[in-house]
Amino acid sequence: MHIHLNHLQNLKVNAPRWLGAGLLLFGLLSSHVTKAEPIVLVTPLNTVDTVISEVILRTAYKRIGIDVEIRKLPAERALRMADDGKVTGEVQRIFGIDKTYTNLVRIDPFINYIEASVFSREQGLSIKGKDSLRGHRVCIIRGIKFAERLTAGMDVVLTKDYTMLFKMLVSGRCELALSPKFNGLYNMKLNGIDKIYPLSPALERFDLYHYIHTSHKALIPKITSVLKAMHENGELGRIREQVMQVVYDRAAQGNKPCDDDYACFEGKD
Repeated sequence: MHIHLNHLQNLKVNAPRWLGAGLLLFGLLSSHVTKAEPIVLVTPLNTVDTVISEVILRTAYKRIGIDVEIRKLPAERALRMADDGKVTGEVQRIFGIDKTYTNLVRIDPFINYIEASVFSREQGLSIKGKDSLRGHRVCIIRGIKFAERLTAGMDVVLTKDYTMLFKMLVSGRCELALSPKFNGLYNMKLNGIDKIYPLSPALERFDLYHYIHTSHKALIPKITSVLKAMHENGELGRIREQVMQVVYDRAAQGNKPCDDDYACFEGKD
């Protein structure tokens, strides 16, 4: 095969021009596929109902190319950090929290829920509605807003987390403890607590929503779309059931949730 000398000379002369254009195009394409910076969400420490939403949000944000870092802090401090814009947002909070913490934007639909339940050392105690709590000393966690609302104006003992909450109930420092049912049953199973009883029915169900600081509002339509799809196809409910089962199974073996790396929820543990 013979190649004309003039053709070879043209290729040699034009090569740098084509190479430069190719590198520019590669650079432009690369800039569009760069992974987004991770976001930081906060949530109250030592609580397992949030783990459900943590797994849900890790899944949802991954679908829009964003990794999530989750920091666990005392409940009130976490909420203030989110409202101050020191982090991207809150994993989950009850409806209406944005009326007080006005820099937070609620994301629909709700992604989780809790059953606000009363725990007691007295199995047959009759509690029907929040007004039945009056006349009793009730342990709640500082910064857990559903508990603060249900016990407003009552005789309460504030504590820092759910482990301490149930220790105080067992020791008799309060007559009742107010906790999401899931959290309470988990703590009882993990710590081998008996002679503490969840009273039925639950006081109230609270739907839980993801909140984002207003400075990150560009995320809102993207994550809303993903969460709506997960709600409509039943995936939110399936993740909730899976996480609860894994948490209970680990507690029965004396193990806490794997919320440092979430491997046990992803079949890697």
